[in-house]
Amino acid sequence: MRSVVEAASGVDWSEVHAVRLLGVALAAIFLIWAIKRMFRK
Repeated sequence: MRSVVEAASGVDWSEVHAVRLLGVALAAIFLIWAIKRMFRK
């Protein structure tokens, strides 16, 4: 990953934030699904 200073120079922060939130949401959904699947067996 690039440093914060490098990223700040030429990056739209709203886009970065949206992508980060999307990644966190997908990870959370995947974890919940995996845990549910574990307990189902």
